[in-house]
Amino acid sequence: MPSRIFINPNQKPLTSLPSRNPEVQVFHQSLPHYNTTPLVPLPGIAKELGIAHLFVKDESSRFGLSAFKILGASWATKRSLEKRLGLDTSPSPVSLKQLASAAQGADFTLYAATDGNHGRAVARMAKYLGIKARIYVPSMLDSEAKDKITNEGAEIEVVDGTYDQTVVKTKLAAEQHADGKGVLISDTALDVEDETARWIVEGYQTMFDEIEEQIVELTGERKISHVFTPVGVGSLAQAVTTHWHRTEREEKPVVVTVEPETAACLKTSLEAGRPTSVDAEYTICTGMCCGTISLIGWPILSEGVSAAVTTRDAEVDRAVAELAKYGVLAGPCGAATLAGLRFLVGSGEMALGSGAVVVVLCTEGKRGYLTPRADG
Repeated sequence: MPSRIFINPNQKPLTSLPSRNPEVQVFHQSLPHYNTTPLVPLPGIAKELGIAHLFVKDESSRFGLSAFKILGASWATKRSLEKRLGLDTSPSPVSLKQLASAAQGADFTLYAATDGNHGRAVARMAKYLGIKARIYVPSMLDSEAKDKITNEGAEIEVVDGTYDQTVVKTKLAAEQHADGKGVLISDTALDVEDETARWIVEGYQTMFDEIEEQIVELTGERKISHVFTPVGVGSLAQAVTTHWHRTEREEKPVVVTVEPETAACLKTSLEAGRPTSVDAEYTICTGMCCGTISLIGWPILSEGVSAAVTTRDAEVDRAVAELAKYGVLAGPCGAATLAGLRFLVGSGEMALGSGAVVVVLCTEGKRGYLTPRADG
C-alpha cells in the first residue's frame, strides 16, 4: 500500500514571491459582519504530542458563513468587477456601495463552481452587491450544502459529474451568458494566466495577518514552527506557502499539507514531480474532494511544501469530536488538519521537536455528514 506521507525532497526557500497587499484586509474590514476569528490553544493535545504549543485558527465564524472561503471570494469578486467596469484604475479605493451600484447597472451575474463553501461565499458577495449568482455543483454534493447556497439568494445548477467536470461546465456557462454579462469567480486555475484565481489566493492574506498578531498575544513571540493546511485545489495551501515563505523571520515555518486519501491530487503530483490529476472518490471532506491541483499554485507548492499527508474519514471524524471538547465546532474539512498532524506525529516520519509551535487551520464549521466506519 502506498505511503500516506510524502516528504518533499524538492523543498527549498522560495524567492520572487508577490508582496503582501495591504488593501486586502482593509477591504475585508469594510464588509458587513467582519470579525477576527479566534486562534484557539489546544494545550492538552500539545502535551500529548510532545510539542510546546498547538493552536487552531477557527474559521467557523467568518462572516457568519462557517468557512474561510469568503476571504478569497470577496476579494476576487471585487477585483474582477472593478476590471470589467473599468474601475481598476480609480485613483481612490472603490467602496462596496460604489461597486454594487456599478455592478447592478451593468447587470452582471456571478458564476462559480463549488463543492460547498466557495459557492456559498460567492453567493453572499452577490447578495452584498445586489446582483445575481449562478452556482454549479457536482451531483454528489449534499442537500444541506445546496440549501445554504440557495438561502443566500443564488440559483443552483446540478452537474451530473465530478467537481472537475463541474468547473469546466461553469466556465463555459459564464462565457455563454447573454451579452457577455457572466463573471466567473473560480478558485481553480485552468491556466497559468488566470487572474481571478490569483486574486482568491491574495484574499486569504487576512487570515494570516490575524494569526501573526494573535500568536504574539498568546505566546509573547512571533515563532511558528509548523503550519498544517488543508488542500482541495490548492489555493489556500498556495496562500499559506506564499505568506510564510515571504515573511521576514528568523526561521520559516514548515508547511505541511493535508488531503483526503481518496482525493490526494497534491500529494500525487508531488510524488510524480508534475501536476497529476486523480479520480477523486467520496469523502466526508466534501470541500476537499478535488482531483486536479490549481496550475498557478503548482510552482509554489512543488518547492514550498515540506510534507504532504493524507487522512481517512474515520480519523477526521475523531478529530471533529476532539476539537469540540475545546469549543471548536468544526466540520470535516476543518478537522482534517488535526487528523493529519496526529497521523504524521504518530508515524515518526517527521519529528516536530519539543519546542514546536504548531498552527492548524480549521477552515469549516460544524455541518452534517455521514458518520464513517471505524476502519474507513
